Amino acid sequence: MHRVWMPSIALAVAVAGVVVAADLQSGLQVGEHAGAFNVKDITGPQKPKSLCYR
Repeated sequence: MHRVWMPSIALAVAVAGVVVAADLQSGLQVGEHAGAFNVKDITGPQKPKSLCYR
């Protein structure tokens, strides 16, 4: 009985994964710009400071 169900279940999971992955968009898209963000400088003359990058 498992020989029939297991391949069918595996196929259904694989198809569902492809459908979900097709709608997923990660990160910036072409033409979009990153917003400002703060970082803590750990080296150099600005060492103890928090800096804003744009």
